[in-house]
Amino acid sequence: MGPSGCGKTTLLNVLADRVGTKNIEGTIKMNGHKPTKDSRRFIAYCTQEDIFFPYLTVKETLSYTSRLRLPREMSTSAKLEQVENVIQILNLSKCSNTIIGNMRIRGISGGEKKRVSIANELLTDPSVILLDEPTSGLDSSLALDLVQTLKELAIKQRKTIIIVIHQPSSQVFELFDKLLLMADGHVVYFGDSADTVDYLANQGFVCHPNFNPADYMLELLNNPTTKQKLISAYAKSIQSDSSGKLVVEKCFIRPTIPDDSIIIGSSKHKWEATFLQQLMILTERSFKQRSKAVLSKLNFIQILGIAFINCLIWFRMPYTEASLSDRYGLIFFTSTFWIFFSSMITISAFPLDFDILSKERQSRSYRLLAYFLSKQIAELPLLIIFPIIYMIIIYWTVGLIPSADSFFAYTATAVLTVLTAQSFGYLAGATFMDIQSGTIACTLFMLATMLLGGFYIRYLPFGLSWLK
Repeated sequence: MGPSGCGKTTLLNVLADRVGTKNIEGTIKMNGHKPTKDSRRFIAYCTQEDIFFPYLTVKETLSYTSRLRLPREMSTSAKLEQVENVIQILNLSKCSNTIIGNMRIRGISGGEKKRVSIANELLTDPSVILLDEPTSGLDSSLALDLVQTLKELAIKQRKTIIIVIHQPSSQVFELFDKLLLMADGHVVYFGDSADTVDYLANQGFVCHPNFNPADYMLELLNNPTTKQKLISAYAKSIQSDSSGKLVVEKCFIRPTIPDDSIIIGSSKHKWEATFLQQLMILTERSFKQRSKAVLSKLNFIQILGIAFINCLIWFRMPYTEASLSDRYGLIFFTSTFWIFFSSMITISAFPLDFDILSKERQSRSYRLLAYFLSKQIAELPLLIIFPIIYMIIIYWTVGLIPSADSFFAYTATAVLTVLTAQSFGYLAGATFMDIQSGTIACTLFMLATMLLGGFYIRYLPFGLSWLK
């Protein structure tokens, strides 16, 4: 606990081995031993942001996680049974079939999202759970309910739970066993939370009996004078033989994790699911998530509206030499429209998934290649549907060659155009990881290809002819 910017989240990231820099001093030990890659599997990390796919239900989200992260030796039924157990433990039964949602899509509440975040990590039965401000954004009642649930997990399932918290209520504060109080990256106090008030009183700072101890501590730490005095006092106390060693003994002599828990159940595999399993699971999840976004009513209305306008403009073109330019215009418009439509849809695919991808990759859920291929495979049928519907409507209405061969050839060309634009949309989105920047880059490229493609100008200057 401590004021904003004191280093709470940084410390948690170091403990979870999720820091980008290697400029770190000191050692981290679990049960007296340095953590290995295998032992880190027993550490779960819940970030402050509840990052999920909005169109998936709670049960679907947990089911996909279980299939990716639980041991491959477990059967599918056993993994789903684990999902049901976690749902029961965290009281998520009422909302298990409700989509998670986001700012724009109505779904579960903020408190339920926090529980889903914890459930998502609890599936793997970790020994240590790290949570970065789990009560952020919750009212006092929901915050108390959540911390009480975590307290039950710590007692009943013997979990070591470390929470970063900013300003808890007095009821929440009383639930903690130990407190690490920080200020400006320094330790101000570490020990039993029940002894904090007495420690501060010994330093000359007496908390009123009716005052929230957590509020009083932050009030002291937000004052530069008292903050520096407390930092110096604790630094002196740990230099003495009695105080510093006592803290170390309390930490390591009475661990809440059994000494052999790091070894038992250690996975022999880098990835719990095989590459093929990862590909199938991610494709299924991506299709279920993206189908609701891509196959939206708005997109269907857009396609039908464009097709209807085209039918009005190019209705029953005569088979004369004078209509050739009109036919060229229709073909050019069709190609241009599908290039922009497909690329704009796929530009957002990677930027929107980036936070989820980072979180799941840090949990060693799947290979990056499996994720990329699953996106391509899942969105392929979704994007092909639209040009086929469009071509069925306009081809026979505008008066193109009344031949099945010509129809299928033209439709195939439109589909290939869509696939090409899809690939470039992925490239732009993955390169910039920003929808706005990717859209600008994609638009500039598409406009350049339109200008140099030969429709507007047939003969380019010598220096530019190679671009055609």
